Amino acid sequence: MRDSDAIRSGYRIRDVPEYFDDDLGGVVWQPDVYADAQRLAQAIGATRVIDVGAGDGSKLAPLYPGVDVIGLDFGRNVERSAELYPFGTWRDHDLDSEAPLPVSNEELHGSLVVCSDVIEHLRMPERLLGKLRAALESAPVLLLSTPERELWRGVRSLDPPRNPHHVREWSIREFGQLLRQHGFDHVSIGLTRSNDRTDEAHTIEALATQDRDLLDRLVPLLIDRPIPPARHPIRARLRRAARIVVRG
Repeated sequence: MRDSDAIRSGYRIRDVPEYFDDDLGGVVWQPDVYADAQRLAQAIGATRVIDVGAGDGSKLAPLYPGVDVIGLDFGRNVERSAELYPFGTWRDHDLDSEAPLPVSNEELHGSLVVCSDVIEHLRMPERLLGKLRAALESAPVLLLSTPERELWRGVRSLDPPRNPHHVREWSIREFGQLLRQHGFDHVSIGLTRSNDRTDEAHTIEALATQDRDLLDRLVPLLIDRPIPPARHPIRARLRRAARIVVRG
């Protein structure tokens, strides 16, 4: 195992990922994460959700006006978010940098922090994890998600991710080890749907809290989460069957 990112020995990362601006052709990736964030925010009485790596803001924005929303990203995504969703607070921040998150302790206090479909894009994931761990000193809850490599690629794949925007991807065991290495003591890790076109759960979702009691109180909300119907169930079944045939 490589201690730096907790990934199995021999795995090759992508050194220079392409910039990601959320042009996904209508597919919603990791669609249940923000619904989970909304339920968890309600459970803890949070009045704000802070999205670290908010993309174009289209997943975060529907949580308003139930909660105030703050989105962090950089480049075109921040400009697009501010134009489309002026009710939110949108701030430019490079998550690969050493700079702290541009949110105050007062803003973090009582807020839920979400970081969905982000860490796999970063060259320096340890910097993001340090920022998220620091945020948990004030924010009670963090929800973090990322693709599960072995479910997507199989257990033998050591190649860089197929997605040109991704630097590296983790298995669920590796990701759990990564979080423990970076000081996340109260964590529950499971799987969630990868996109809104399928029922396949190929995405890791980690819930981290400030203390054990809060974690025990919130985990049942994820275990019993509602499961919306797939938008294209027949197409999803055909895609799943094709993947099984290809993997042999």
